[in-house]
Amino acid sequence: MTFHDLSPLARLESELADQTARLDEAINNMPHGLCMFDSEKNLIVCNAAYAAMYHLPQGLTRPGTPLDAILEHRELRGIGPLDKAAYFDVVTAANVIGSVASQNIVLSDGRVIKITHNPMKTGGYVATHEDVTAAVAVSEELIRQRDMLEAAVQARTAEIERQARELERMLAQERQINELQRQFVAMASHEFRTPLTIIDGAAQRLFRRRGQLDSEFVTDKIDRIRGAVSRIVELMESILAVGRLDHGSVEMSHEPLSLRDLIQTCCDRQQSIAADHRIHTDLGRLPDQIEGDRRALEQVFTNLLSNAVKYAPSAPDVHVAGWKDAAGIKIAVQDGGLGIDAEDLPRMFQKYFRARTSSGIAGTGIGLNLIKQIIELHGGTVEVASKKGQGSTFTITLPLEMERAAADTAIWTERNSIAVGDLRGAAELCR
Repeated sequence: MTFHDLSPLARLESELADQTARLDEAINNMPHGLCMFDSEKNLIVCNAAYAAMYHLPQGLTRPGTPLDAILEHRELRGIGPLDKAAYFDVVTAANVIGSVASQNIVLSDGRVIKITHNPMKTGGYVATHEDVTAAVAVSEELIRQRDMLEAAVQARTAEIERQARELERMLAQERQINELQRQFVAMASHEFRTPLTIIDGAAQRLFRRRGQLDSEFVTDKIDRIRGAVSRIVELMESILAVGRLDHGSVEMSHEPLSLRDLIQTCCDRQQSIAADHRIHTDLGRLPDQIEGDRRALEQVFTNLLSNAVKYAPSAPDVHVAGWKDAAGIKIAVQDGGLGIDAEDLPRMFQKYFRARTSSGIAGTGIGLNLIKQIIELHGGTVEVASKKGQGSTFTITLPLEMERAAADTAIWTERNSIAVGDLRGAAELCR
């Protein structure tokens, strides 16, 4: 064979060497790691990025190097896969589907490597290794921010819905209060007009018969006038007292007093007004002395006794009992009158509310609310037990701490100044 016959082969080898060099240069300049393994998982080729990614010495980058040797080296350097069991899942997946498969592998040093496997027909595979740690961190942060935003939106939405429900409730309550106030104004106007009419009529009769008055006639008219005036004063005091309590603009003073005598005085006063009723008292078991606001408590028991008489027109007997037990100081006012519907019982102490059984009977619906506020300001409670047509029992419970020791009865000590009430009893003002 001559020299000229070998020239094309030499040129071909030279071109092939050049192409191989360019290919090697291209592979080594890839930004991601590239490796190729045969079916026995022995290295065919890897680029510089792959070697640098896993700090491989030159001896582990030669063709024929087992993959296990590379993984052992990585393990010793602390850059092996964190989950070894899942490391080869992508190879299996690629072989099953017969095309490219990818997965993110977390390394022991915290990096996240995206490994993409492409199976070869010979049974081996080509794989790229891309460091996606920063991208994954950004993605996770975006997910976290999204979740936080969704949680904030949900929380805000829930808060808006709660506020909307609360606003609807308050608007409904406001409408109810406005309606109750409207009814109260109408009732109060009627309530004031009735006793004023009685006063005016009695005064005119006295004037017309001023020259021929006998004592019985005068006494009757004076009683009617006093009763009407007492009713007006009672209405005024109830309205003013509720207003003061609502605005906290008055004061209540606690002083030593005899609860037994106070209740008995209220009973005697009511008995003189309600001649057709009999008020029975059992007050001997009450403590000798307590501390409380005298005039406020007088208003409580005056209102209870007035209601007991007013709502029992055909049941003349009213029973008032007082005692002390472990629960506190108890006072019960019982009548055998109209009673209260079960549906109305929960609302009996609501301002301006009147039970259905009170239809046609004078009243404003503020007395029981006033009683409740005064008793609560004394640290006590008031309860009602009633059945329609079988009368009602109102029970007041005052705390045992209100009782004064006998040795202290001569000591006048004002304590617990609470901003709630300069309250005057209606009957006392009529004396």
